[in-house]
Amino acid sequence: MTDWLVYRGTGEPHRGIETLPPPPPWRDFDGGPPLPDWRPDLESASFRRLGSYGHVVDVARSREELELINAALFLRRPLLVTGEPGIGKSTLAHSIAHELQLGRVLRWPVHSRSTLRDGLYQYDAIGRLHDAQLPGSDAQLPGSDSHDIGRYLRLGPLGTALLPTVLPRVLLIDELDKGDMDLPNDLLNALEEGEFALPELERLTDRDEVEVRTDDGTAVPVRGGRVRCRAFPVVVMTSNDQRDFPAALLRR
Repeated sequence: MTDWLVYRGTGEPHRGIETLPPPPPWRDFDGGPPLPDWRPDLESASFRRLGSYGHVVDVARSREELELINAALFLRRPLLVTGEPGIGKSTLAHSIAHELQLGRVLRWPVHSRSTLRDGLYQYDAIGRLHDAQLPGSDAQLPGSDSHDIGRYLRLGPLGTALLPTVLPRVLLIDELDKGDMDLPNDLLNALEEGEFALPELERLTDRDEVEVRTDDGTAVPVRGGRVRCRAFPVVVMTSNDQRDFPAALLRR
């Protein structure tokens, strides 16, 4: 029977994600208030990967693969896809985003120097310091309370995926095995907690809410210097099977 499958691998867009049952209590997140619908960009990269609009060419998936993918959706758990380079591992993220109409895939390409911070957010401290020294600038030195600090903060793909959206974002963490040895454990903790802090905002005393840019380039409010998800993102991690991952990551 396929009645319980939300993602069917047919390539035909549908709203099945809206019928997904509530998460298990231990995977239920309460971030908020929820952000407005962010799904206008349904074509872009996914159609370059899968085919032109209306003629999507999807990868045929076995019954076992479909059940594993849907189990991850139901349990709000990440998927780890391993295999040789060039076999289309990352296509799964685009296929899910297209079929379930979840908008643009947030892609985090991992390399040897990648850290968890790279995926969460970037802070341009040098740019802020430079602007503070310009004649007539109202920017203040880093470390002080300032209304304009959000101009120098940008959420990364992982950080954007953890925003409090009503429906999940799709996050592709590409070639995780290329990263630092500590990255899988650091990533596991972030995915377990479903939240992260921005110390640059936590230390502010004059503002509870700061507007920052997302990986999509849109402006969103961050309250209290923390981001906490509402709908856990659909996370697809790929690996070229070049090294083993911690047992804790594989269990989850």
